[in-house]
Amino acid sequence: MDGYYRVKHSMFINAPVNEGCVIFLGDSLTDWLSLNELLPGVNVINRGIAGDTTIGVLNRLDEVIRHKPAKIFLLIGTNDIAMGMSERKLAGNIREIISKIHEGSNESKIYLQTLIPVNSKYMGYRHNMKIEAVNDMIRRIADETGCTLVDLYELFAEEGELPLKYTFDGLHINGEGAQKWIDFIKPLV
Repeated sequence: MDGYYRVKHSMFINAPVNEGCVIFLGDSLTDWLSLNELLPGVNVINRGIAGDTTIGVLNRLDEVIRHKPAKIFLLIGTNDIAMGMSERKLAGNIREIISKIHEGSNESKIYLQTLIPVNSKYMGYRHNMKIEAVNDMIRRIADETGCTLVDLYELFAEEGELPLKYTFDGLHINGEGAQKWIDFIKPLV
């Protein structure tokens, strides 16, 4: 994904500034959302990069901050889990992302989204127990930093898993899942 990351990031840094927009920031779950179609009439920018991690977001945060966005919807961390990053380090990186956004664009409202569960039929190397432990930290971070919590885990979890009706591979959401997500957050956008 290194080449993909570099190409996407270069596209982002060469795009014009769009002050006051709504930015969705994260990994493939964000990258693959057709935000302009799902949120017509909203000044929205997609800053998802498939395969990205909290470290990747930290490395490209200046490009996001330069827009002075009105709102940022952050969803990041599932790839950190897959790479074996500790929950403590992951939480520290999320705190640092929030801190840098507050420093560089203090008017931006941050919506901190919990990680979506996986379906264990397909995703044996990502476990919902680990995802839920990270989500507990995300909930605390939102509370401590004044970010608005968007609990996607609770939205999607059925019997502790992502239902197959919302995914083709156990991790990424399909069109029906994307619509459920957008309908849930539309009042916040």
